Amino acid sequence: MRKFMLLAVASLAAVLGVLGIASADNPEQSLIVKTTNTKAGTEAKPKSVGKLNVETPTKPAEGEAGTFATKTAVISFDKNIVFGASKFPTCSLTQVEKDETKCKTGSKVGSGSATAVFSGQTINLTVKAYNGNAKGTKIYLLVQNAQFGINKALDGTLGAATGAYGKRLTVKIPANLQQPVAGAYATLTDFKTSVGGTHNGTPYAALKGCTAGKLRYKGVFNYSDGTSKTATTTSKCSK
Repeated sequence: MRKFMLLAVASLAAVLGVLGIASADNPEQSLIVKTTNTKAGTEAKPKSVGKLNVETPTKPAEGEAGTFATKTAVISFDKNIVFGASKFPTCSLTQVEKDETKCKTGSKVGSGSATAVFSGQTINLTVKAYNGNAKGTKIYLLVQNAQFGINKALDGTLGAATGAYGKRLTVKIPANLQQPVAGAYATLTDFKTSVGGTHNGTPYAALKGCTAGKLRYKGVFNYSDGTSKTATTTSKCSK
């Protein structure tokens, strides 16, 4: 029985790669994004945000925890936020999962924590973020819990966005990981990640400007029953 539970909970880690999850019924889904530095630079010389903090608190409807999963999640960042990930050292998905301590110095770009409800249990996890490739389009989130033997890297893709947004982070969850055990889903109740730092003078995340004193963010979450939910937020900035 214990072996069965360990395998089931290990699969849960893959589900936690999403930066937010909600009951398709009627959850309270929030998106909180802040930067520790709010002063913008210029397009030619963007200024580091210090830390880019992203949190996705979710309060499922009563009785809904463990009954749904997320298929995809997309977090869009204001067009004034630019990423210098292509200038940072990288670490492969395989190496992050095998032994992240052997990743190149400077490839770790952040950390955080997460909580989830699975099979009636609340699982607390640590999160470590690694720059994934030389193009600056990948970020791997290593989710760990020693008690349950969880050590799984989540694959995130950073691509172009439109309108008020410049970049968006997309996480896709395979069908067999949305439901680790037949009849039992994993429900994320909180996910916090902070990324930042500099490498050879290049910030991982920086501000090239500020429009009307605020930065805009949007999260779109698509669920296993075909429904979706959107959450938006802003943070302060100045020129």
